[in-house]
Amino acid sequence: MKRNFVYSNKKQPVYAIIRFIFGLILRKPKIVNLNEELPKNALMVSPHMGKWGPFYLSLHFPEKFAIIGASPMVGTYKERYSYLRNVLYIQKCHKGKVFSTIKAAFEAFFSIYIYKGMHIIPSYEDIRLLNTINYTQKTMENGLPVLMFPEVSDEGYQKVLTTMHEGFITIARAIDRRRKEPTKIYPMYEHVKRRIVVIGKPFTLKELEGKTNEEVLKYTADRINELNPYLEEDMKSK
Repeated sequence: MKRNFVYSNKKQPVYAIIRFIFGLILRKPKIVNLNEELPKNALMVSPHMGKWGPFYLSLHFPEKFAIIGASPMVGTYKERYSYLRNVLYIQKCHKGKVFSTIKAAFEAFFSIYIYKGMHIIPSYEDIRLLNTINYTQKTMENGLPVLMFPEVSDEGYQKVLTTMHEGFITIARAIDRRRKEPTKIYPMYEHVKRRIVVIGKPFTLKELEGKTNEEVLKYTADRINELNPYLEEDMKSK
């Protein structure tokens, strides 16, 4: 039986071991925060930056946060295996079928502990999206930020954002209807290889009132790309 998402401070011993080991291997990034304090009660939007991006952030980000991710990540073994093999490795990382099959079959055993430790909020494309919105709002109202990766990564992850999904707009707009204060959306750029994370100034959908979703997506992508200190170099290597 699948459980509802609840952000918990309960210790995850398996994840704690994994986090300790990789914390020694993956060095801490430089955090460049263009705000007076770190995001709270807000959405953060960032490029995925390959397979390691979300995990790298969970290791070293100075504040606790939750992540909105694909629902199979916290599903059954079969669902995790299928997601890891077909979506993560074959579709997004462009790995071969044999490699992807072996890798996914192995990782699907323990990945549930990693995803729970990273506080994954499952996302859906059907009526269950209401659950995602509810969990996100509850997490934010507990004073924590929620991270989203809205880039279109069907053919691989993007170093320079050009196309994005509208999910963060849908979620922010739904939460805004329930609250007096508009949801703050923080653009963020994470460069894993360069070990740097830049957190930009927030904006709200209310400030962009009158713009189409396509215009909001372009505005957000531009705001994120502007934070990349290696933008020109990454554009040449696209």
